[in-house]
Amino acid sequence: MRSSRRDGPAMPRGSCHVLGIPPRHIMRLTFVVAVAVTLVSCDDDTMKNLTIVSWAHAVNNKTYLEAALASNVSMLEADIVLGHVTGKDGPPIPVMAHPPATTSDLSLSDFLSTVAQFNNVNAKQKGVKLDFKSIEAFEKAQNLIAPYSKPGVGFPLWLNADILPGPVEATTTPVDPSKFLKLASGHPRAVLSVGWTTQLGGNITEGEYSRNQIGTMLRILHEHHINQTVTFPVRACIASNSQPVVLDLLRETSYLNSSMTVWSAEGDTVEVDRLRALILTVGLERTYLDVPHELAARLQLPPAERTRS
Repeated sequence: MRSSRRDGPAMPRGSCHVLGIPPRHIMRLTFVVAVAVTLVSCDDDTMKNLTIVSWAHAVNNKTYLEAALASNVSMLEADIVLGHVTGKDGPPIPVMAHPPATTSDLSLSDFLSTVAQFNNVNAKQKGVKLDFKSIEAFEKAQNLIAPYSKPGVGFPLWLNADILPGPVEATTTPVDPSKFLKLASGHPRAVLSVGWTTQLGGNITEGEYSRNQIGTMLRILHEHHINQTVTFPVRACIASNSQPVVLDLLRETSYLNSSMTVWSAEGDTVEVDRLRALILTVGLERTYLDVPHELAARLQLPPAERTRS
C-alpha cells in the first residue's frame, strides 16, 4: 500500500523448507533493483519510516480527486470496476467505483492522466494505488496502465488485488491470482500489492492468517516467477494475531524488497499492543500504515531512528 525502503541487510532466510518453498537463487535480487525506487516518492527520513506515508481512500470521483491532489497526502487509493461513466453509453470500461456501484463521473483513463498532469508540474509527487475489484476490470485496464508503468514515469504505481481467500472463512471471491500475476508482471515498474479476502463482523471479531494461507501466497508468487517489488496488505486485527507467519512471509520475500501494508476498517477490534509489537519487529522501514487516525495514535510508534535497523 513499496523502492529501496531500507539500507540495512535483508532479513535472514530460515524458514523456506518449513513452508514448502524452495530457496531462490541469489541472482534474482538483481531484478528488483530497477523497480526499487518506485514504491513511494520520498526522502531518506520517509524511507526509514514508511508508517508516515499518508493516504487518501476511495478517490473514486472528480471532486475527491481534485481535493486529494491539493492535499498533503502521499498516496491516492482508488477502486476500479467495469462500468460506465455517468451519462455515457457503450461497452463497459474501467471506471473508479467501489462495488456494488458500476457508474462514476471518473474513468480510470481520466484518473491516471489527471494524476500524471499534476505530477508533471509539482515537485511533490502523488503515488497511486489501483485496487482492482475483478479480473475483468484488470484485463480491460492493461492498455490504460501501460503508459504509466514505463521506466521513464516517476510517480509510484501500485497494482492491488485480493487474490487469495483468507480469514475468517472469507466468502468474497478473490481476483483470479494466476491471471492477475501474469498481467501485472507485464508492468515491472509497478509495485504488486497482493493480499487475501477477509471477513469480519457480527460475531466474528478476530482471526489469524494461517500457515497454509501464507504458504499459498509464497507458492503462487514463486510459480509465476514474480521479480518485482511486492507489498502485502494485511488487516490489522488479524495480522496482530499472526506474527510468526507474517514474519515468515516477509523473510521469504525479502529478495522482492517486500513490505507489509497494515490496514484496518472502522470498527475493527485491534489488539494494539500485539500490532505494535508486530510493526516494531518487522521494522518501520518495511511497514506501511493505512489505519484510522485513532488507531494510529494509540500505537505510539517511535521515530525511525529508535527502532531496529
